[in-house]
Amino acid sequence: MDLVQSPSMPQRGLRNWQLFALLLAVLGELFLAGDWYGFAAVMPFVAKSLSLSPGQAGFGQGAFAITYAIGMVIWSPLGRKMSARMLFAIGLVGAGIAMVLQAQVQTYAMLIVMRLLIGFFDAAVWVGTMKLIVGWFPLKRHGMTMGALLAAFSFAITLDFAIGIPVSEAHGWRVFFEAMGIATLAVGVFGALTIKGSPRELGLVDFSWEEGPAHTRIEASSPWSVFKSKWVYVGGLAIFGDTFAIGAVTTWVVPAFIETQGMPVASAAAIGSTMGLAQVVILLIGGWLSDRVSRTTMVKVGAALCVVSALSFVFAVKTALPWSGMLAISAFSGVVVLSGGAIFSLVSEKYGESMAATAIGFAELGGIISTFIAPALMGAIIGATHSFTLAFGVFAVVEVVIFGVLLVAAR
Repeated sequence: MDLVQSPSMPQRGLRNWQLFALLLAVLGELFLAGDWYGFAAVMPFVAKSLSLSPGQAGFGQGAFAITYAIGMVIWSPLGRKMSARMLFAIGLVGAGIAMVLQAQVQTYAMLIVMRLLIGFFDAAVWVGTMKLIVGWFPLKRHGMTMGALLAAFSFAITLDFAIGIPVSEAHGWRVFFEAMGIATLAVGVFGALTIKGSPRELGLVDFSWEEGPAHTRIEASSPWSVFKSKWVYVGGLAIFGDTFAIGAVTTWVVPAFIETQGMPVASAAAIGSTMGLAQVVILLIGGWLSDRVSRTTMVKVGAALCVVSALSFVFAVKTALPWSGMLAISAFSGVVVLSGGAIFSLVSEKYGESMAATAIGFAELGGIISTFIAPALMGAIIGATHSFTLAFGVFAVVEVVIFGVLLVAAR
């Protein structure tokens, strides 16, 4: 387990706390992602109920990212002084209350207000879970543990589609949001009662990880000094590419297949679940590779695969496909997250334990921006041109540009 041994607690006890911290971090990500993409999963039902245009629906999904970004700018520097317990609890309790209120909205304006509230509080969850990972796991395990964390994020997307669509068909989308909000609240309360942020919070005040050579680590006296290094920008751009792809496919692949392939709405759950499960598998594989292969290499390979996935969807909306073809392309889209664990472990490697959560939070701004841009931009294009081909073509162009920049920058 790569621990500096302490006579105060046996290694088995520390390992149990380590596993418990990972479990809590996974739970946090499950509900962060569930709140985030729950709207995307049931968007056809919400759009019909509130009479939303494609542009409004895309903005409704992307609006989450506006206050998630604002929250990240606030919570990331605060995260140096706030405990993982406090961040986790504030984030999930606040987001859970907003989710319950989201189920009650009657207008588009109120829907946007609730999406904005959820985004702000979920940003605290992200910073809190990063503190848990950095506090409980050594650097050489960050690829796998962060890959598992991101896999939980993608698994939540799978559950959103697998559960959200049938529940919304049977009982309405409001029931789905209410249940999600109550469960989010419950996890927040559980975390507030149980979380320990690191072995030092167990009374091991002199505890430290056995660190390797610090030839690349950047020590910073201020949270804002992380911007003096290029790695926060490299990480942010790589995250931008990955989450642009996730936002694009999660929000618009199902409507595209319904429109261009004549897919029944009832089949949407299978498509969404396939995309989510594929991401889970790829993230676990990518996390394992990230602890064994150069992380900069993984980042560039991941960006290249985002390009290939985008082009596959351009093909899919232009060409008649059998059901097996739609499932195959949906499953292949999981490759866009191969570098997820590598990106975050690369940033933590460059900044060290004291600054890793803050640096990761700032790098995550790249993902937040793309999470807003991808659904809203593609929704605006579809609404204006009625062309899914053009919308997915823009998706492909964005990924090509990102890949080109990372080839130069991630060295």
